Amino acid sequence: MSQVRIVNWLLTRSCNLKCEYCAIVKNYKQKPQSYPDMSHYIKNEMPTHVVINSLKAFKIHNPDVFHIFYGGEPLLRPDLADIVNYCNENEIYYTIISNNTPQIQPLIKRLFDEVDYVEGFTSSVDPIFNEIGANEDRVKKSVEGLKRLKEIQAAGKVRDVVAEITVMKHNQNLLHRLIQELSDEEIYSDITFVDIAKTRYYDFSNVWDEKFLVQPTFELAEELIDIITDNRLLVHMKDILIPKMFNTLPSNFDCEIEKGLHNLTIDADGSIRLCLRVRGIAAPAFNLAELFDPSYPTLIAHDVYESIKADKKHFCKLCNHSCLMMSQHFDTTNEEVDDLVHSDKRGK
Repeated sequence: MSQVRIVNWLLTRSCNLKCEYCAIVKNYKQKPQSYPDMSHYIKNEMPTHVVINSLKAFKIHNPDVFHIFYGGEPLLRPDLADIVNYCNENEIYYTIISNNTPQIQPLIKRLFDEVDYVEGFTSSVDPIFNEIGANEDRVKKSVEGLKRLKEIQAAGKVRDVVAEITVMKHNQNLLHRLIQELSDEEIYSDITFVDIAKTRYYDFSNVWDEKFLVQPTFELAEELIDIITDNRLLVHMKDILIPKMFNTLPSNFDCEIEKGLHNLTIDADGSIRLCLRVRGIAAPAFNLAELFDPSYPTLIAHDVYESIKADKKHFCKLCNHSCLMMSQHFDTTNEEVDDLVHSDKRGK
C-alpha cells in the first residue's frame, strides 16, 4: 500500500460566501438520504487538538506529506494560527485555500500577526478580467481578487503565494495572458479545468452543465504547449500536470486510489471521505482515531483502506482533479509531456 502523499482537509464547512457552484457550504436538495445536514458539520467541527494530533500522526506516516487546508473558509477557524504554528515548528508542508474576499482581510492580518510565516496561501483568480464585454461586476471582483493576491505577495509573509485558475470553455483563450501577469509578480499559478457533478455523490461542486467543460482540441494543446515550454511562466508542476489534465479532458481521470492510497480527504467532522470531489458512503464511518493501524503507525488501517476502495468502485465516475493527479504522480513515472508535445493525436 502506498504512502499518503496529499491530505485534503475541509477544516470547516463555514464560509462567508454562498457561491452557487459550491455544495460544501450549503444543504443541497438532492443529497443522498444518509448525508448529514450542514448543521451536523458545524456542530461537530474538529477541535484543535484533533487536527494537531492528526497532523502529528501523518508526519509519522510520511514525513513529506503535503496538507491542503480547505473550507468553507479556513480563515474563519479561530485556531488556524495554532495549526499553522504547529506545522511550521514541525516542518509540515501545507497551503491554505482562501476566498481572499474583503470580509476575510482582517482575519488574514490576524493570522499574519500570530505566525512567523505562512508556508503557502492560495486563492482563485478568474481570467474574466481579460475578457472584452464581460459582466462588469464579475470583472471588478476578479480585478480586486488579483490585487489582493499581489498585496499578499508584496507583504513577504507567505513563502508560496499561488493563484488557482479554473479554466472553463468560455475563458480558456485568456489563460496564457493571466499566467504571464501573475508570473511578472512572481506569483505561481495552479491550473485546474472545470469539473462537473456527475452524480449526487459528487458533493464538492454544484456544477452540472456540461457546456462549461473544456474539450481537448488542437488549439488548446498549442496554448498549453506554449505554457509548458515558456520558462518565464510560473506554474506548479506544469510539465507533469498540464499534459495529464489535457489527456483526461473533459473529465476522465482515474486516480486509481484503490491500487495505492496516495490521497486522503478529511471532512469537517473528522470523517474520512472517498476524495475531495466525492463523499461516498462507507469511508465516512471511520473517525480519525481509527485511521492508522495501532500496531504499525506508518500504515493506514486496513478497514479504512478497504472502505475507500469500496466507495471508489461504487461511486466514482472519474473526474479532472489536479490534486489527485499530483499525488498519483509521486508513485508513478510520467512521460506524458512528450506525448502532448510530439504526438499527432493532440486534436483527438
